[in-house]
This record gives sequence, structure tokens and C-alpha cells, in this order.
Amino acid sequence: MSPCDIIFHLPKTGGQTFHNIATNQYRDGIVLDTHCGLLCPESWQRLMDRLSPGPEGEPVAYRAIMGHMRFGLHEKVSGPARYLTMLRDPVKRFASYYYMLRRMGTIPAEHRFDPGRPDWNCPAHETVSRELDNGQTRALAGADWDLPFGACSEKHLQQAKTNLDRYFAFVGLTEHFDLSLMLLRRICGWRWRFYVPKNITPCCLDYRLPREIRDEIARLNRFDHQLYAYAQKRFFKQVEQYGISLRLEKAAYQACNVVHQSIHHLRQPIKRLRKRSRNPEAKPAESCGYSTSSS
Repeated sequence: MSPCDIIFHLPKTGGQTFHNIATNQYRDGIVLDTHCGLLCPESWQRLMDRLSPGPEGEPVAYRAIMGHMRFGLHEKVSGPARYLTMLRDPVKRFASYYYMLRRMGTIPAEHRFDPGRPDWNCPAHETVSRELDNGQTRALAGADWDLPFGACSEKHLQQAKTNLDRYFAFVGLTEHFDLSLMLLRRICGWRWRFYVPKNITPCCLDYRLPREIRDEIARLNRFDHQLYAYAQKRFFKQVEQYGISLRLEKAAYQACNVVHQSIHHLRQPIKRLRKRSRNPEAKPAESCGYSTSSS
């Protein structure tokens, strides 16, 4: 029996691209998308309700579950399960998350952090303070929802590391996305899927934050930094186990993906013209997804 792959999407770790690539890997089974959006206790409870046994009392045998979540979902799955996830440099991840919420209007454009205040002048949206205070460690440790801002501790870090070692078959790195995909292919047997990233927060956005704020975020996220370093060590150890063949495969994949992306960009104006000719009064839609293709 194949295990249920739980694809643990941490915000702003390349998860939308990863999600789209993953969706095409499980066409032969039942896949559940959590659709939790900005995760909160209410959306998490709705997901738990969806995973409860059906009218006949038999749980659904999912081949994969993917989306925003917190650790512990495997306890609701019938049969074996394994987690797959991506981690990212903590400061860059939070900066990307913060400016995403600014673009969405969730956080007002005039907002400013104030590390001198106990709550850092965090916006009212509860997910912001949770992500600002060692968000990756909190999520992977399965920390309580009501854990106060600033209360993430060494205990949570150790629990997160234990969970990674015990339950996670794959932990990739956003900064090495293509190499992560090739490693995942070796570990879990995934097929090549090409992608075109869109709606990506520019990587320079962490430098919009004043240096003193970035330094304070780094200090606050000391547990996320340690967790990320732990994941890096594990990742590169696994990469080295496959030798030069894995890096050669990555180079071949990247060369093919460049061709795929070039073709994709060339086809877009033609697609827009065709769509406009079919419906001249339609307004152009903003793209927010990802295009994938198989080898």
C-alpha cells in the first residue's frame, strides 16, 4: 500500500509552484487540497472535519493531501503517511509573506514594525504575528494555536527537528528549488514536471525593510535559523549520497525548463489574442498560477 503523501506547504517557500507540480504526480489516486488559505484555527478545524470518516464510517484512502497545514495531519490519515515540505531562509520568507499581505490589502501600506513594543506593532491579522515569530518552527513542531508572540522556545525547536527526522521523507530548500525537485524524484519517484513561476514576490523585498528591522527579525527568528541550518545539513547530505549524477540531472532539467518557459512566453500573446477574439468585451485576467508540463 502506497503511503499518503502529505505535502506540507509553509507560506512563501515556493509552495504554489510545488503544489502545481505535485498535483500532476497523483493522477492515479484521490487528492485532497486543504484550501485553508491563511491558516487559522477555524480553517484548520474545517479541514479536520473533512478528514473525519464518511457516512459509512470508512475513512477516505487519500493518495496525497496538500496545502497549508500544521503538523499532526498524519494522525487523521488511514494507513501509512509521510510528509514532504520545503523550507526557506527565515528573514527572506517573512519579508515575502509580509509584502504579499501588503499587496493583498490585508496589511495597510502605511504599517511599520516597532520592535520596542511587546507585539512589534503587528497588524491585527493573527497569522502575521505567528509567522513573524519563528513561523516554520511553530508549524513543524505542531505548536498550540494560542502560543503567545515571542513564546517560541528551544522546546519547540527540538520538537520540530524530531518531527523532521521521524515523519518527513523529504525536506527541500526554496533557495535550491530545482535541485530539490531532482532529489524528490530520487526519494519519492516523482516525474519531471516543467514550470513557469508567476506572481512571485521579488527576492529583493527583504531589503525594503530597514536594516535594523531585518536584524531584529533575524534575532527573533533564531529558532527558525537553527531549524533551517539543520534542514540544510540534511538536504546536502542526501544530495551527496546520489553523487554527480543528481547534479547532472539538475543541469539537464534546467536546460529543458528554460526551453519550456521560452515556449510558454511565446505562446501567451497568441492565447490572449484568441481569447480576445472570442470575447472582445472581456477584461484581461490577471494570472496568478503556474504552468507545468511533463517531459
